[in-house]
Amino acid sequence: MTKQDRAVHTRAVLIRTAAAEFAREGYAGAALSRISQAAGTSVGALTFHFSSKADLAATVIDEAVAAGRAVVDEATAAAGPPLRRLTAVILGLAGEAETDAVVRCAARLERDGLSEAERWRDTWWPTVCRLAHEAHHRGDLPATATPGGIADLAALFIRSIGTPAGEPEAADGDGESGAARLARLWGMTQPGAADRHGG
Repeated sequence: MTKQDRAVHTRAVLIRTAAAEFAREGYAGAALSRISQAAGTSVGALTFHFSSKADLAATVIDEAVAAGRAVVDEATAAAGPPLRRLTAVILGLAGEAETDAVVRCAARLERDGLSEAERWRDTWWPTVCRLAHEAHHRGDLPATATPGGIADLAALFIRSIGTPAGEPEAADGDGESGAARLARLWGMTQPGAADRHGG
C-alpha cells in the first residue's frame, strides 16, 4: 500500500469511527482522543486529515447527505401513489441507518440541533412535505389528517433513527430490527392508506 493509499484508508476509517462516536455520544460528548484510539491512529494523524471536531462532523454529514439523497431518489422514482413513496422514504432511511453509521450520526446531530446537520434534514424534508401534499390531493390521507401533520409525523419517524427505540436490542426479545419496527409502527398510524389506491 502506497503512502497515498494509506492516507485515503486512514481518512475513511476516521470518518466511519467518528460517525459511530457522534451517533453514540452526540457532538458535545464526542472526543477526538476516543475517535483516534478506536481508529487505531494518533490524534495528530486525525488532525492532519481534519482540522477540528467541527470539520470532522461536517465531513461525516457530507457522506450522510449523499447516502440520504440516494435513498430518497430511489424511493421517489418508484411507481405508486405518493403515500407509498413517502413510506419508502421513511423505511429506506431507517434501513440505511441500520448498516451505515454516517446516517445514524446525521440523525443524532440533527436531533441535537447542530446547525451543520440541517443539510441532512434538507435531503428528505422537502420530499416528505411534497409527498404528503400529493397524498392529500389524491384523497389518500385519513379524514382527520392534514398534509402538515403527516409530514411532521414522518419527520418524527425519521428523527428516531438511531435512538434506543429504533434499535434491535430494544425489542421485547423478538429480534425485530429497528427498520422493521418503524415499518410496523408507521403502518399502525396509516392503516391501509398506502395501498388504498394501488397505482
